[in-house]
Amino acid sequence: MSKHVPPRLRAPLKIVALGVAVGALMVALHGWATGPIVILASLLVLAPISYYVWSGRDSDTASAVRGQMDERQAYRRLQVQALVGRVMSLAAAIGYLIAVSINATLWPFAVALGLPVLTAIGGWAFYGDRHEEEG
Repeated sequence: MSKHVPPRLRAPLKIVALGVAVGALMVALHGWATGPIVILASLLVLAPISYYVWSGRDSDTASAVRGQMDERQAYRRLQVQALVGRVMSLAAAIGYLIAVSINATLWPFAVALGLPVLTAIGGWAFYGDRHEEEG
């Protein structure tokens, strides 16, 4: 029998899981340094509590935190993701031009510039217009 996690608890549990993983990695790499551990522990307490309280509200943002968006909110999220993709592609292109002009290492910028192109081709292949035969 599988247990169902309520939508209001999903984001806080993800934050706690990610925080524990980051904390374990920090301890493994740097030891028990007081400053970073205190900051991470405070974030691990405050962030899930605030997300839990926030997701209990009746608002667009709270429904997005819960993952229960309607079509209008999902479309807005899609528009935001598209804007982020455009800005990151432009930033990669500008970074590549700057790297060429100062004779810096080019391969990271070439990867960052080529990745949006490959993603766009894959997206069109996967999500593109599929004309089904009507019959």
